[in-house]
This record gives sequence, structure tokens and C-alpha cells, in this order.
Amino acid sequence: MNTKRKKQPAQRPIITRRRFLQACACTVAAGALGATGYVAVNAPLPAPQPESAALLAQAAGRPQPDAPILLVTNQRAMPSFGAYLGAILRAEGFVAFRTARIDDLDGALIGRFPLVILAAGELTSPEVEMFRSYVLSGGGLIAIRPDPRLADLTGVRHTGGVLAHAYLSVADHPLARGIDRHAFQIHTPMEQYQLAGAEPIAWASQPDGSATRYPAVMVNRAGKGIAALWAFDLPHNIALIRQGNPGAANQERDGLDGIRTVDLFVDWIDPDVIDVPQADEQQRLLANMIHALTDAMPLPRIWHLPQGATAVLVATGDAHGIQVGHITPGLEIVERYGGTISVYYTTPRVSTARRTARRIQWWAETLPVVGHVFEEQSGYPTPRLVESWREQGHGFGLHPWVEEGVAYGYNRAWNDFVKHGYGPAAPTVRTHRVLWSGWVDTAKVQAQYGIHMSLDYYHAGPAMRRPDGSYVNGYLTGSGLPLPFVDEQGRLLRVYQQHTHIVDEHQIAAFDHGYEMNLSAADAVALSRQQIDQAVERFPSALGLQSHFDPYAFSPEKAALERDWLDGILSHAASRGVAIMSAEQWLAFTEMRHGAVMRDLAWNDAEGVLTFEAETGGTAQHHLLLLLPVEHRQRTLRQVMIDGMLASAIHKRVGGVTYGAVPLARGQRRVRAYYVKS
Repeated sequence: MNTKRKKQPAQRPIITRRRFLQACACTVAAGALGATGYVAVNAPLPAPQPESAALLAQAAGRPQPDAPILLVTNQRAMPSFGAYLGAILRAEGFVAFRTARIDDLDGALIGRFPLVILAAGELTSPEVEMFRSYVLSGGGLIAIRPDPRLADLTGVRHTGGVLAHAYLSVADHPLARGIDRHAFQIHTPMEQYQLAGAEPIAWASQPDGSATRYPAVMVNRAGKGIAALWAFDLPHNIALIRQGNPGAANQERDGLDGIRTVDLFVDWIDPDVIDVPQADEQQRLLANMIHALTDAMPLPRIWHLPQGATAVLVATGDAHGIQVGHITPGLEIVERYGGTISVYYTTPRVSTARRTARRIQWWAETLPVVGHVFEEQSGYPTPRLVESWREQGHGFGLHPWVEEGVAYGYNRAWNDFVKHGYGPAAPTVRTHRVLWSGWVDTAKVQAQYGIHMSLDYYHAGPAMRRPDGSYVNGYLTGSGLPLPFVDEQGRLLRVYQQHTHIVDEHQIAAFDHGYEMNLSAADAVALSRQQIDQAVERFPSALGLQSHFDPYAFSPEKAALERDWLDGILSHAASRGVAIMSAEQWLAFTEMRHGAVMRDLAWNDAEGVLTFEAETGGTAQHHLLLLLPVEHRQRTLRQVMIDGMLASAIHKRVGGVTYGAVPLARGQRRVRAYYVKS
């Protein structure tokens, strides 16, 4: 028998007459405040940003030639995706480039850049001769679906024909090393060329990978220089792979009620290639080419993920007006593995009067002495609790219902969110039911509310099922990395598209929709483990995760299913060294990486020394990883100094290139890399 005296539960102090009067006074004051300010407080507020806030400003004027690469955009293309090509370069870690419009160029300026990347579009006769002279005198040129008059410079003959709905398969060429051997989809027209001295890097092919007689990517030595050609508009094609079919915008195509992001991919994404990030692989082929053609100096890059991680799990979960007790189980599982998660919360549907009363009550419970009298009893998250979650690294943001229209739905959700005291709204979001308007219209509305990353693209519904009844899973958008949205005219938006790859309602019967794979928790975990392993070993990715909090409110059986599924995935991710991050943390890193700058690059060929200044800002918790080629012109990287301090480098292979990788802290850093003859 246990003879120890049981500890009595702590008792609340009995409220005294004085405290009772204080509480009454507070209540009266709050009531007076509500009476005088009720109408003003509850009046609908407009979006905090104008519609113009959605668009990113484009580079203009003549750039400084303090970097080895010049990206030339061409507004004569209809549409012009040159700016999106710049976003692709940054996604691949190339920040040592400058951008100029074709109208701002002359031969003297381009001659100061070792490599020029020319976006698609027609050229004038003087411009054709300018690029011809540049290459013949020793420059490097990568031309994206260029003016046909540059064909002979790139070692091909233009037949005048065009291929539609082609595929691309890489050739057995050094520049294609490390690129997956699947046949990749090409949604843009591909010019028909015949080889006339060029080396084929990739061919137009059939879906099974069998090559046609038409080269798709090729390279050619001309005079003292070298010129490469892409037979199709690469950045436009990547946008179409990632964002779906613009011709399907606002159409119900998958048989599932509601126009969703997945409707853009019906009869668009080839299910036989969905398990490969085909958009990423195409841009990595471009990255291999850039590395090879920038022969004037070793070309630095920035690794895709934080601090050298091989994969990241971007953890998120939707919550539909549920209580704290149904959110904390998911938070606890994530915290068990040292991670954080973003909660996308739909506020409870209550009247404005009830919302105001609740807000006053939440304010009153923070008062000294008498606060406990007003303690929350409804079970819904309080602003104080939400703030504590954010301090732990979790996110708490909008989950708007937009059935009555995107603009109206986002405004109503944002107003209700901030007037509940949950503001400011998180800069990432997922829309309820992933409903979507236009090709990128929803993203433009999101930008008006300070949202800079959308996780609205994910696997769901009948579109993920083959005719034989089997389901597909993988890279719906062809990508494991974020890029800014781009509109139909090729204008960049201030919102990143982050795919959600691993989805509970796609794999398990979390909601009993009838269109899930209906796997057991163990089988669904095994499927997700495969995708995590693939990212770690082959395709560097930030894998979006959707784990709804609602099943914890449904039944013990649904709660157990969701818990086992989430725990199994996170356990495996942690065992593979995969960081588990909230969407807000991932966005902070993404913005820091995409905003990085390298300037004043200089290569001393006699001494084998590369010097440059790197600058990064932002508030991300994780450092960048700087990549420097291990080999350059029969020289080998010996050591790296950052701000005069020796940095320890590890080897990391990216595509077909081996790099020395060193951490790069925030701020302004001076880098010196020393190469010795092999």
C-alpha cells in the first residue's frame, strides 16, 4: 500500500469582493469600448496591398559587367519568358549573373561578359551580327529558341518545320551527365533542325524515349567561341509543366466538384513521368551547360537547400475551425522529431457580435489579478496561445474558403483572422479544397494579403488515377523546388509556388472522400518513404507535406490513422537527416537564397585565385551552402577563405559536376578560392 499523502490539486483563490468589483469594472469598460467601436472594428477592411503589388519589377538599363553571365531578355517574344529564365537560374543557384533587355545592348557591353544567355525572340539584322561577332571572337552563347538566322552559328540547319507535343531525351554526352533518362514532356513548339556540325545533347523523342532525327539541345564550336541552342522555349515549357495547362483555366475537368489546381493537369501531365521532377531535370541540363560554357573562371553556385541538406520536408496541416485539443496532437508529433509545422486555420463561423465578445474576453484574460475570471472555455485557439506556437517556430495562417469567389473569400478570411486577434497573417497559405481561379489569378489575390508562398498545388482526386484504377504519386508539377509564379505574359509574381507532394487525403482514408488510395498507415508510410529516399539520393527536393488536423476531432480510429501515418513519415525523414520545417521557415530560407548577390567576380589565371563578394540578408535560421567547382582548366580546388578565415569544404555532386561546398553565413562576405594545377 502506498502510504504517501496524496498531493492535493491546486485551488484557485476565491475571488474577493474587491476583485469582483475590479472584474465588473473591466467588463463595463470593455462593454463601453465595444459599444462605441463595434461598427468601426467590424467594418470590412480592404486588402492591405494593391493589385499592382503582385508583380515583381523587371530589370532595366545597362548592367555592370562584374559577373561572368549576362541574361538577355527579349520583349518581342509573345509571350516573353526571359524574366522567368532568370528565376530558373536563381533556383539552380546561379546568382552571379546580370540581366539586360535586348534593346539596351551593344557589342561593347556583351563583349565584357564571358557567357551570354539569350532568351527567345526575334532579332534585328544588326543584333544577329552582334551575336555572331561575339561568338566568333571568343564568347559563349546559349540561345533559347533563337532567331533562325543564328542557326549556322550553332551548327544546325533550320528546316522550317515545328514539332508539337514532343518529348525530350538526353543523349550520351558529357553535358547530359547526371540527368535522368526518362523522356520529358515539351508543351511548347519545338523547331525542327538538322545537325550541320553541332554535337547533340538531347533529342526530340517519343514518349517511350526513342529519339527522332531532330536535335532538341545542341552545342557547336564557332570561330574562337562556342554556341549552344535549345530548339524550344525552355522557361516557357518549365512554367507550363509546373503550373499546368492555361487553356484549362476555370474548367472542371477531373470529375471532382470544384475547380482545383489539379484540374489544370488533367490530360496534361504524363502519368509515366510523374515520379520524376521533369521540370527540375530540364533546368539542371541547362545548369550543366552553363557550367561547361563559363570557361573563363570557376563559376560559384548556391546549393538548393539549407546547410547542405539533401532534402527538406515542408510540414503543413489544414485545420477547419477545430479546437486546440485537436491541433496539439499533430504539433506534438512534429516536435518529437525536432521539427515545426504550419497550421492553416479556418476561423470558427460565428457572428460579428460573438467574435467581438470573444476578442474582449481574450483581452480580459490577460489582465493582472482578475484575468483568470475570463479564461477561455470554448477550446478555440487564443491569440496568446497562437503567439506561443509561433515562438516555437510553428506557423499559423489563413485557410480561406473561396466558394463565393477568390477575392471575396480571401478578404473575408483575412478580416476574420485579424479581427480574431490572430494577425498578422502568415506569409504562406493553402486555400480550402485547393480551389483555384485562372492560371495564376488566385496567386495575384494572395499577394495582396502579404502572402509570398502558396502550397495550393497537390495530389488529389480522380485525376491521380490511371484508367486501370491504379494511382500515381510523385511530382505533379514536375518539381521539388519553389519558383515564383509567372503569368501568361511572362511577368513574375511575388508569390512562390511550392508543391505539396505527400498528402494524407490522397494516400489514406482521412476523410472518406472516396477518391483516396485508401492505403493502410503502414503502406502509405512506405510509399512516402520511397519519395523521401528518392529526394535524398537522386532529386534534391523540398517535399511539401499535408497532414490535416481534423482527423483528431473525428474519431479515435481516424485520429490513430492520422497519427500513425504522420509519425511514420517524420520518423523516416529524421532518420535520413531530412529537416522538418514549417512553410514560414522554408519561405524565409527561399527568399534569402533567391535574394543572394555575388559581385566583383575576378579570376587570376596566373595564380589560380577566384575572388568575389557574396551578400545575403533576411531572417532565415539556416545558412546557405556555397558551391565552387572542384575542377577548372586542369586545376583543382585547394582551399577556400571567407573573410580571411579558412573554410572547410566537403564534396557535393550536382548534376554532372562535383563541387566543393562551404557554409556561407548571412551578411557581406569576401570569398577567395585557391586552385592548384592538377
